[in-house]
Amino acid sequence: MTSNHREELLDRIRGLLVCQECRGPLGGTSALTCSSCSTTSRTVRRGDGRYDFGGLTMEVEKTDWLNAVKGAAKRKLGRLYPLAIDVLAPVYGDSGSDVFLRSFGPDAVVCNLGSGAKSYDDQVVCVDGYPYEPVHVVCDLSRLPFADGSIDGVISEAVLEHVPDPAAHVAEIRRVLRPGGRVLCFFPFMQAFHASPHDYSRLTLPGLRHLFDGFHVEKAKVAGGPTSGLLWTLQEWLAMVGSFGSERLYRLLVPVTWVLSPLKYLDVVLIHHPAAQVIASGFVVEATKPMVPPLP
Repeated sequence: MTSNHREELLDRIRGLLVCQECRGPLGGTSALTCSSCSTTSRTVRRGDGRYDFGGLTMEVEKTDWLNAVKGAAKRKLGRLYPLAIDVLAPVYGDSGSDVFLRSFGPDAVVCNLGSGAKSYDDQVVCVDGYPYEPVHVVCDLSRLPFADGSIDGVISEAVLEHVPDPAAHVAEIRRVLRPGGRVLCFFPFMQAFHASPHDYSRLTLPGLRHLFDGFHVEKAKVAGGPTSGLLWTLQEWLAMVGSFGSERLYRLLVPVTWVLSPLKYLDVVLIHHPAAQVIASGFVVEATKPMVPPLP
């Protein structure tokens, strides 16, 4: 995305932004100020090609060793980081995000929540807790700075396992989506612990459907294959066995086990097996916010 396109996108979403605390309107241009909450004005900075509402700190990133390594890699590799993960990670699958995005018109506002270093095109608003280069809005994802019913679409890929209350985040997604707006969410099932910056939960396919009870679920299916579900666990197991109880050696061996990651391509076939969901690496759900609010 060119700097001009980036600024155009920031200008386009300016009217949708609200205070994270009280959801009141924000005044100003380079510094957006809310004077509605409590007795103190809250100011949001627009600079470096993004709106900064305040997000996660570097101290939080460093609470897990592997997450600290991944954070450094995201900053160093930038937009190449997602490609590196596609090659090295033990997971094969397809969330369907590209098809999902193509279903929106050029004027739609679609947000990628927890985008990290991933960027799509100038149609997609990248939202994250860290100010990685592609990110347009830095914020706490549990309190999105968008007005009620202002967003056309939301992507959430491998994010909700990292929050303590996924249901609260889904409710926040539902709040910002317009009636008829759609969400695409990938949630892992058979995956090893991976803090980013924390790691709390996994869901079965019925569990993921239940999480989106307040939506019309259009589809829910396997999006990370069963070989992937086995492989990640095997890699961790091999690193543990080979480390002989040494955490330092374990950390050195984990990247070595990535040599097995090409086995994930067995899922080109196995992801379509009728029993794939039993040990699938993860699932995806596509759901629509109802046009009419549910009865109390």
